[in-house]
Amino acid sequence: CDRAMQVFGAMGISPDTPLADSWTLGRTLRFADGPDEVHLQAIARMEIKDARPGSSAPYLTVPPRA
Repeated sequence: CDRAMQVFGAMGISPDTPLADSWTLGRTLRFADGPDEVHLQAIARMEIKDARPGSSAPYLTVPPRA
């Protein structure tokens, strides 16, 4: 939606097009859903929890402690 606002310029902000309402709704839902960083952290935690030892490339695996 941000790209569409850039393309339409001042006309995109105008109430004469449905784009302004869509943009407002989209921005509101973005805040209601939570920050993107929180979602990325949750996905990372799930991936780490589900990872099996030895299933990744050797250079991505942390060596065992001595």
